Formats: sequence, structure tokens, C-alpha cells
Amino acid sequence: MRLILIICLLFSFALQANTLNSKLIGHTELVYEYAASTTDTPSDIPASTWRKAKNGQVNLGLGTSPVWLKFTIENNTSAQQNLFLFNAFVHIDKLTLYHTEQRKLLAQRELGDSVPIKTRYLKDADQIFKLSLAPMQSQEYFIKAETTGVLKLNLSLWQQDKYIEQKAKFNLIMGLILGVMLASSLILSVLFLITKKQTFALAAVFNICVWFLFAWLLGYVYRYISDQSFWLIHTVMPTLTIFVLIPLNILTERLLGLHSLAKPLVACLRITLGISVALVIISPFLSYTLALTLAVIFALFHILILLIVTGVRAQKRDAKARLLVVCILPLLITMLYKGALIFSVSIYFSQLMILFGGSYLISCIALTLIAISQYIQQRDVKVSQQQKRLAEAEANEAIQSETIRLQELHQEELESKIQERTFELEVTLRELQEKNLELEELNTLDALTGLRNRRHFDKKITMEFRRSRREQTPLAVVMLDIDHFKTINDEYGHLAGDDAIKYVAATIKGALRRPSDIACRYGGEEFALILPNTDSQGAKLVSESIRTNIAKHPIKTSSGDVKLTISAGIFSHIADASLDPNQYTDWADKALYTAKQQGRNRVCFADSTQSSTDSEEL
Repeated sequence: MRLILIICLLFSFALQANTLNSKLIGHTELVYEYAASTTDTPSDIPASTWRKAKNGQVNLGLGTSPVWLKFTIENNTSAQQNLFLFNAFVHIDKLTLYHTEQRKLLAQRELGDSVPIKTRYLKDADQIFKLSLAPMQSQEYFIKAETTGVLKLNLSLWQQDKYIEQKAKFNLIMGLILGVMLASSLILSVLFLITKKQTFALAAVFNICVWFLFAWLLGYVYRYISDQSFWLIHTVMPTLTIFVLIPLNILTERLLGLHSLAKPLVACLRITLGISVALVIISPFLSYTLALTLAVIFALFHILILLIVTGVRAQKRDAKARLLVVCILPLLITMLYKGALIFSVSIYFSQLMILFGGSYLISCIALTLIAISQYIQQRDVKVSQQQKRLAEAEANEAIQSETIRLQELHQEELESKIQERTFELEVTLRELQEKNLELEELNTLDALTGLRNRRHFDKKITMEFRRSRREQTPLAVVMLDIDHFKTINDEYGHLAGDDAIKYVAATIKGALRRPSDIACRYGGEEFALILPNTDSQGAKLVSESIRTNIAKHPIKTSSGDVKLTISAGIFSHIADASLDPNQYTDWADKALYTAKQQGRNRVCFADSTQSSTDSEEL
């Protein structure tokens, strides 16, 4: 071996040396050259094959070809330099360091997953060579890297105490991240034992899998579980990469209730789930290279499917879907980075584990919040239903008790006062009818604006539709909406928003002159008018009056003056067999949408005989 190294040195090419002109403070990236070759000696590698590493990092992706490194370290100081040569990427099967000085082999040391931790200088998963340089000394080194996984090298020189200090900070951060993940898993497990809800069990399985996957990336599987079982080490990564998405897939379908809403999305999720289960089963029997490639590619595909499904639901303002997007996006980031490593894409990120840890932590916390919020929501619904049934039972019991009491009290006087009681009963029934009418009237009023509500609108539009068809008179429906209402709420507060709604309602009420005209608050900042015996031009005059009055006069609120504008859509037609009451609202709403699209603060008409609306800018 010494003869081989001497020959290598005789035929090696000059390197840019790593020169230490003063005592090293902290760390510096290693300057070296590398060449992929299956040869046993670097002297057989052609000079054109050697390439300089960028920032001390090189990523050759998956492959079985060994890589040779060569570099020189010069100590131009008058002090002994004791350094650590550190490779930040821990998942290398074998690193062999050949230390030479004046063409003589001084030492040969090995690191990597194939070497037990107990033989290392530091009993840690990190791959560290200890280097000692005498004053004014130049030393030459060769490193041979061999692995069946991703061959990524990230080499740097560290001052020993600075490395230990940095390692302590790193371990603290990683410990906090792993601790929070583990705590969330335990919380979910306890909640499952208490509530027996499968949502908590699936979320706990996901968090535990993410915890194990991150621990594997940090090298803890090698350090604490087994530093000899390479089959176990090479099986953990591909299997967990796929398996961690299985509970997330099932949770996505259940949390979003897709089985009753979107069957195509359910089919897509279940097909992806079946393929994932199959890959988990067969991956331990495949080569590590093939298993890891399949795992990363399909996991990336699986994550994209989940992201598309949750994105579709998130657009429908589903709060749980939005949280699921927050949970899935960090997984997409980490999987893209793993894909870059596998396919030799040079992405350099010095704090790789912090990126992975932060991403996994966000995913775990987001899923934990989703599971807990889902349970709280279901519990609140259940409590509300129970309270409603209890109130109904108490009311029925009170009615029955009161009836029995009255019967017992008036049993003897009933025959003698039957006429009087009959009269009183009629009076009471009339009063009850009046009260019922009053209650029904109150139920049709909007509490904030005093206008009629949506329930009254739905009832009246049907009645006026029948009258229009019977009398062959035009019926107009106007849909009005406050422009940029969300901005008013965001800038001035919800109290100002309420003031705006009340002001618009008062303006609408003042613009209606006929008793038969009906103004309703349709929902939120949207209003609806029913104008019997009114054509398009008549509806336009009313709508224009409302729009002009609102645009001219800013309202005064507790947060300051607010300038408002509204948009309106009109549909007027004589009712016939080809229409139904809902189409009046639909066409007026489409006209309103056109007014919004054309710049707001305007009134647009809808024509049921055309596929598009005719608009008029005001």
C-alpha cells in the first residue's frame, strides 16, 4: 500500500493548497479536487478527469462508482494546528483517508456507515477525521469515498473547540425540533386513547414516522440503534419516505369529507394509496439504489397529488384544506431537495438539516392542529345538538306540567264556566295567532339593517313571480353589492363595516316609494330588491338613485369617514313557463358579476335570451 501511495504522489498533479497563515478561527471550506473512478490508485486517473470542488461541496447523486479526493494542507504558522476534517453529509458507506508526508504513508483511517462508531475518534454519527499539523509543515492527503446511496461530500476544516461548540448548538436545535415532534405525537396518542377517534391515531402515526425519518437523516439510527446492520440502515430511508404519506393520504380524504363531495378526487387518492402500500412492501427486497430512487420519485408524485386535492378544496374556502396545504408544502420542499441529491443537481445549502427539521416540524404542528380542530368542531356540533334536544324535552315537560296543573285547578269549574272558557279560549287563540304573526314578521327582518331577510326574499319572489305570470306584468329583481367591502373591514374594522351596511340599507329603503317594492338583505354586504310591475328602465332609475346617493355621500363611522360605492345587476321580465323564480335571482346575480368585472360602481342589465349580459357603464 505504501508503494501504491508513493506512485500516486509521483504522478499526482499540483493542487491548490489549504494554507493556514494564522491560527484557524472557526472553520473554513476545504479546497480539493475529485474524480470518479473505479481504480484502486489515483495515479491511474487521467489528469483531465480531476475537477475542483465548489465551496467544498460535490454531489454525484446515486451510483456505485468510488470517488477519489486529493488535497494539501500547509501550516505556515509557528504553532501546532489540531483540526477536524468534517464531512457534513453523514450517509456515506465508507470514507478512507490516506495521510502522506514527503511521499510516505503516515496513516490510514476509515469512517462511514460500514465502520462501527466505537472505532471513531468521536463516538458520533458525524464523519470526522482528526488532523494534526506541525509548525511550518505541509501534508498531503487522499480520500476514497464509496457508497451505494447518494454520494454527496461537504468537507470543511474546523478548530476542535469551535466544532464542539457548534455541534452543541446544532444538537440543541435538533433536540428541540425532535422534542416538539415527539411531544405532538404523544399528545395525539393520548387523545386517541381518550376519544377513540381514528383521526388522532392517523395523525400520531404520521408524526412518529416523520420523527423517525428525521432521526435517520441526522444519523441517529446508525448511532443509537445499529451501526452494523446495513440492511436496516438502507431499508429505513426508502420505506419511511413512502410510508409517511400513507396516514396523510387517509387523513386528507377523511378531514375534507371527500367521499361525499368529490368522488374523482377520492379515486385519485385511493389509487395513489394502493401504489404506496405496494412499494412499502417490496422496497426492502430491492437494491438500495433502486428502492431510494423509486421512493423519492413516487413520494414526490404522491405529495403533488395531495397538494392538488387539498388545493382544489382550499379554493372553496375550506379551512382544514388550507391547513393541509401548510402541512404538505414543507414535505414538497424536502422531497424536491432529496430528488436534487439523487439526480446530482448541485444545490448547496449549508444548514440542510435545519431546513429539513423546520419543514418536518411545520408539517407535524399543522397536522396536529387540524386533528384537534376537527375534534373540537365535531364535539361542539354534538353538544349543540344535545342542548337543543334537552331544551325541547324541558319545554315539552313544562307544557305538560302546566296542562296538568290547569286541569286539576279548573276541573270542578269546567262545566259551569264552559261558555266563558270557550270565549276566553277563542280570545287566547286570536292572541296566539297575532303573536305568531308578530313572530313570523320578526323572523323576516334582518337584525342589523331592519330590512327583510333572505327567507322573506325567497318567499316573496315566488309570490310575485306567480302574480307576474297571472297578470302578465313585468317583474324586476335587482342585486346590489357593496364594492371592496372586505377592504373596509380590514382598514376600518368590523364596526365600520356594520355602519356601512346600515347606511346602504337606509339609502335603499329611502329610494323605494311604492308599498309593493321589497328590499331585502340577501347576505353579508349583498342586497336584493323585488320590484313588481317594473320594467328594466324603471329598475334602472331606482338602482341609479341608490348608487348615486351612496357614491356622493361618504358615511361617518367611529373609525373615520368612509367613501362607499355599490354595483348592481338587474333582470326584468314577464314571468312565463320557460322561467322559474330562481332564474330571476340568477340572472340578476350574473349582471352584478358583470358590473364587478367592468370596474364596479355601475349598474348592468341581464338578458335571459343571451349567453352574456348587456352592460351600461355609469
